[in-house]
This record gives sequence, C-alpha cells and structure tokens, in this order.
Amino acid sequence: MEHLTGTIQHGPNGLVLKADSGGIWELEDSRAARKLIGSQVEVIGQRAGFNGLVCDHIRVAGQIRPQAFKLRLEFLAAAALVAYGLYATVAAAISTIG
Repeated sequence: MEHLTGTIQHGPNGLVLKADSGGIWELEDSRAARKLIGSQVEVIGQRAGFNGLVCDHIRVAGQIRPQAFKLRLEFLAAAALVAYGLYATVAAAISTIG
C-alpha cells in the first residue's frame, strides 16, 4: 500500500502523479483523478509494476480523511430484535393457519 502526495499531471501515456518525494507514478485514468489535474493531492493505492499506481483513494491534499463507516452495536441489536419480532409474527400466523 502506497500513500503519496503530489500533483496530478498529463503524462505521455495518461495521467501521472508527480510525487513530492521526487518520483513519477502512472495513474489509472479515472474520473476522480481527471477532476484533480493540476491539484495537490493525496493518493492511497496499490503499486502496479515498476511505477504504476492503482488508486484506492484520491483527494485534495490537506482535506480531512472521511470517517470509516462504523456499525454501532445498539443499531445491530435493534435490527436483530426487529428481525426476531417479524420472524415470530410470521411463525405465529403460519401456525394458526395450519
């Protein structure tokens, strides 16, 4: 996993990231990357070959990282309770019919 900062530019074979650390990385051509041409960005991705980078996340440098989705235990317990209630209702309805 690579975490790089730099500027997205047009290269000879598509988009490239000119990294602040001095390297040049070829990026996959994605809509998100094209929107950020000329911008200072942070890229997190997987190395592909010698200087290729498959982007998992790309954003303007300095932006706050988005929070990961957290499944809260109380919501999970409430969903389980509702599911059990529906199951019990359907089971009761079937038992009275049959």
